[in-house]
Amino acid sequence: MNKSRNISITERHCAQPFMVVGCLIEQDGKFLLIHQNGKWNQPSGWLGLRESIIEGAKRETEEETGLRIEITDFLGVYTLIKQKGDNILHAVKFIFIAEPSGKKFGSDEMLKSKWFKTEQIKSMKNQLWDPDIVNEIDDYSAGRKYPLEIFTNFTDLSKL
Repeated sequence: MNKSRNISITERHCAQPFMVVGCLIEQDGKFLLIHQNGKWNQPSGWLGLRESIIEGAKRETEEETGLRIEITDFLGVYTLIKQKGDNILHAVKFIFIAEPSGKKFGSDEMLKSKWFKTEQIKSMKNQLWDPDIVNEIDDYSAGRKYPLEIFTNFTDLSKL
């Protein structure tokens, strides 16, 4: 096995908090959401083993939207706890701000996507994958953002 390669998480155990990475993409006053399992969500997913947080957010966003993107800033860390059947899911979400930087391309994981105005998203609460998307948009609209340099320390000690 090539140790420098990212390893996808194929078996998910939700007995403890898990890490989600994703992006908020705004263009012309609208935000890009993807349609996933009957609900709308910002492009996001689980961080892969041996994957940096920024690389994971970019990969998930590009796979799900089919857009090439450039991550420009860090928006924040959001924690979400919800009940799903007998399980309690505790997601720790690292959300970035991104801009489209290229044309769409084909992806096996590409989902239906659509641009929405803020008011539309706020009125879709029961149609959203996670209700904290509204908080993320509010934080973005308030100008909250952090430089990407806060993520410069990525060390894989398993290669030693």
